[in-house]
Amino acid sequence: QALVDELAARFDLRMTQRQAIPAHVTLKYHFETDDIAPVERLLADFAGGHAAAPVTVGQFGHFDENVVFATVTFSPAAQMLFEALGTALRQLPWMPWSPHDGARLRPHMTLVEHCRPRFAEVWRHLAGRARHFPAALDNLTLLRQTGTDEDGLTRWATHQTFILDRAHGPGGGARPPR
Repeated sequence: QALVDELAARFDLRMTQRQAIPAHVTLKYHFETDDIAPVERLLADFAGGHAAAPVTVGQFGHFDENVVFATVTFSPAAQMLFEALGTALRQLPWMPWSPHDGARLRPHMTLVEHCRPRFAEVWRHLAGRARHFPAALDNLTLLRQTGTDEDGLTRWATHQTFILDRAHGPGGGARPPR
């Protein structure tokens, strides 16, 4: 989060910062439903049956010089967890799958978006600053779109977090939003 704030202040690129979403790795892109309960049950059961898995955060990358991110490298255990989650979510026949979901997903943590006009400056600023550090894929969090602000910025809030906690069994890791 500190790097998101630094880039927002230094380059006046505040979209990612203004969204105020906690640091995260997207494992499934957005979807719409009138009934979230089946997703909640599926994620609670999944989280209760799976343990956390290590990942490494480091290096910087970008999408089309418009989004800059920190890469997230899955360990073999995290890759298996990710694939199992995809398999579980496919049990919901209405769930949409974008071209960026599933096997084509590039795990990352977004640092700055809509940066094309200042991309070269941002990229130079980050040169030599990559640090690899261990982290864990230890929860699944459902975000809920809460609307858009006057600038058209999409707003999100935490709906529910499911702790990956094999020790407590299905449903044992569900936690309401803070």
